[in-house]
Amino acid sequence: MDILEAPMEVEAKIRYSAQPQKALIEPIDGGHKIKVTFKENQRAITKGQSVVFYDGDMVLGGGVIE
Repeated sequence: MDILEAPMEVEAKIRYSAQPQKALIEPIDGGHKIKVTFKENQRAITKGQSVVFYDGDMVLGGGVIE
């Protein structure tokens, strides 16, 4: 997907060894940035970490946390 146009339920990981967690991703800034809201609280999310979005085993995209 090039630009997210509508909110989407995904699984997301912020650590390589972590289990994927359910999250809602929403486009902001015309779809060039994404707001991530995890369904459950996550520990120690830090600016500069990567986040990766999945649909099952398929990688949908990701980015760097601001």
